[in-house]
Amino acid sequence: MGKLWQVTAYLNYLRKTKTRYNIHSPFVYDLIENVFKDKTRYKEFRELNRLRKKYARRTDKVETMDFGAAAGNKDYIVRVKTVGDVVKKTGHTKKQLEMLFRLTRYFKPENILEFGTSVGISASYLSKGYPPAKMITMEGSMGLTTIANETFENHNLNIEVEIGEFGAILDNIINNVDKLDMVFFDGNHRKKSTLRYFNKCMKRAHEGSVFMFDDIHWSRGMNKAWKKIKKDKRVSITVDLYWIGLVFFRKGIAKQDFILRY
Repeated sequence: MGKLWQVTAYLNYLRKTKTRYNIHSPFVYDLIENVFKDKTRYKEFRELNRLRKKYARRTDKVETMDFGAAAGNKDYIVRVKTVGDVVKKTGHTKKQLEMLFRLTRYFKPENILEFGTSVGISASYLSKGYPPAKMITMEGSMGLTTIANETFENHNLNIEVEIGEFGAILDNIINNVDKLDMVFFDGNHRKKSTLRYFNKCMKRAHEGSVFMFDDIHWSRGMNKAWKKIKKDKRVSITVDLYWIGLVFFRKGIAKQDFILRY
């Protein structure tokens, strides 16, 4: 059922996509031209892509703790995997990671919050895109956190890892930041949890914030969560790139939803 749903969701996405020539929003058109269509091979890509390949080849094992959709009806599930399997099966592609880099480079967020650190690869791309940013990333697995901290230390990245189940630690994080310029929701993948995290993070959102939701069409639940977020009155613009959904809160513009292929 899961794979059938994903195939159907992807075909629906392809049917609804638009090109930049059909876009009449100056903000979104500029985003397309300077981020989605940007083919620049930034000097940071060499180091970051080497890191990703290195971790994908690692055969040492790590204990993972999943509190999200993969746990099924349980509160959490513990598994032992190789680091390489973690990167290849639950991580992002080179193209997707480079997109994360370009997004932070473009928006220049002062504060970034990430749900789901894993071994720290996506956080590294986000941080390298705009090094001055203060970044906090959350992870439920101590084993993955240890590897991530080594990653950040070895690459001199300004990233702080908070350990624990997201729902248990999120309030404290939000209470200790003035604003959230960028949030990457990459963990749990349950409808109720995603919507709960979205509403909590809205307490620190502002007109220039961008919220990024990973795997918006991964399941029926995530698809429903994405649809509800799009309808939220606080949201002005959404961009659906299939693997990720971008949410903006710009004032003084008509509410619009875009489905784009890049």
